Amino acid sequence: MNKFIFIFFILPGFLHAQTFHPAPGNPGTNAIKKDSSCFVSWASGGTVQRGYLDIADTTITISGSNRASYGNLNLALGPATGSVTDVLSLGDSGVATLSFDQFIMDGPGYDFAVFENGFMDDYIEMAHVEVSSDGVHFFRFPSTTEVPTTTQASNATYTDCRMINNLAGKYRLGYGTPFDLSDLPNDPNLNKSAVTLVRIIDVIGAVSGHVTTDQFGTTINDPYPTAFESGGFDLEAIGIINGTLGLPDLDVLNVQAFPNPATDLVQITLNGEAELMLYSTDGRLILSKKHLDSSFISVEKLSPGMYYLQVKQSGKLQNLNILKK
Repeated sequence: MNKFIFIFFILPGFLHAQTFHPAPGNPGTNAIKKDSSCFVSWASGGTVQRGYLDIADTTITISGSNRASYGNLNLALGPATGSVTDVLSLGDSGVATLSFDQFIMDGPGYDFAVFENGFMDDYIEMAHVEVSSDGVHFFRFPSTTEVPTTTQASNATYTDCRMINNLAGKYRLGYGTPFDLSDLPNDPNLNKSAVTLVRIIDVIGAVSGHVTTDQFGTTINDPYPTAFESGGFDLEAIGIINGTLGLPDLDVLNVQAFPNPATDLVQITLNGEAELMLYSTDGRLILSKKHLDSSFISVEKLSPGMYYLQVKQSGKLQNLNILKK
């Protein structure tokens, strides 16, 4: 979204439903300020796939590229800064998948929050949010929009955040949109006690053609087109509220991995037979092997960083973070 050359214009008030949480500073808001003490950790790595400047006309280019190009992944890592320029712009339907030094777990209240760089309460660019505990299966938060689709939102459109739920970008710069893992259905492929990845997917925002829809199939209307280098959702940060360095006691497998961090070999201990699968943070399978009581995986040739070890035994699953030094 081109917040840097925005022309200020506000449309008249709404005659439509306003069901959900209001803007920061209003009674009933669930916006979380960037410097809140509730945050225990922030995104530390990840990958990005830039979207088009205009997905409906891929011949449009800036500096020889038809993709959004403003910012970089590093600007979306670490604590939210509250700077409008400290962002990663995704472009139309662009995707950022962020990893963490802690597991995100389903605890009391909200579990993490996503920050965007909207400079006013009612200029809103949105993104879908998905999570994964194994780097393979991703689960999308059930989103809802009540924003009218009779007129295409543009770079000069006022949108009421009370019409939006479970979409990132709902709140202005410096305030995170929170997400609760309990909103996701229970699934054997999602360990809500050990979420490792959060995926942000730009909402295109078009009301016709390349539309994006909420959980009910309703078209999501946000500013479009935004054919700028800074087009699309502008990711500022993701902060963990409920996190843990280790797996909680309720996890079913008594598996251990050491040393961790490691430089060459990691020993895995778990009584009985199991299947081990090691994934990169972007979901790429690096290694798959059988395990019996004790086994080793080699990380010697891997690049330094975080990896995810998935352990399966008798229909039960557990995930561990493996850090390569």
